[in-house]
Amino acid sequence: MTNRFITRIAEHTLVLTTESEFVKEFICQKYGARPLDDSLKPEADLVVFIQEGYGAPFENYDVEVTATDESIVYKRTDYLIEADKEYRTARLEVHDDFALKHAMVNLYSAYITQRQWGLLIHSSCLLERNQAYLFAGHSGAGKSTVVQLSQPRPILSDEATIVKITEEEVVIYNSPFRSDTDLPDIPGTYPLTAIQILRQSPDNRRLRMGGMEGIQQVLKRVFYWAHDPEETKKVFRMCRLLAEKVPVYELFFQKNDTFWEEIS
Repeated sequence: MTNRFITRIAEHTLVLTTESEFVKEFICQKYGARPLDDSLKPEADLVVFIQEGYGAPFENYDVEVTATDESIVYKRTDYLIEADKEYRTARLEVHDDFALKHAMVNLYSAYITQRQWGLLIHSSCLLERNQAYLFAGHSGAGKSTVVQLSQPRPILSDEATIVKITEEEVVIYNSPFRSDTDLPDIPGTYPLTAIQILRQSPDNRRLRMGGMEGIQQVLKRVFYWAHDPEETKKVFRMCRLLAEKVPVYELFFQKNDTFWEEIS
């Protein structure tokens, strides 16, 4: 039986269609998807068809990207995405829930990048006095540690941060792309005040990064799979605008919450 669901991520409405019970359960739990009456045809930014039974279990993060005049295909051992060039519709084939989680990150990141709406950044993001602070770094740098140490501050993301970037402002939305499914949904948008590139250290200190260095550090953390020079330019332009609007720091921090004294 084919089921249709509707959900909203940041400013975007997604209609998700599937025949799979496991997919149905996953999208309702992870993305707050609600059943959609077949008689309704809502305006959707992105329509996604999802089916299970693809490929093999996860092997590595390598994604093969191929583009034609009509579509773009992202292929990993455990998932396949085929989207039209405008990212209006997409077909996902996934092996399991892990594959579906990563495929949705891939698809949404490509969608907002193509529209130059913003970026999906591999990072955690927390609120302090209604200001958003983003924490990024290489694997093992301490993104999850920062989240744990920062409690009870509200958490906007613990894995992938949704950043809307315009000439006027840079704001953060609550992200459903998270490792901890028990995090509460936080409505609204919050101004991004600073970006921290994490370095574990015996002491706490924060150093402002120069323009190009800051851009490069942000660029390294964007969920993006290069396939078109023009799309890559879009990502770079948004990273440059982001680094112009929001200061980028190198944060050396101890494994306790005293690093917040350097930030706020």
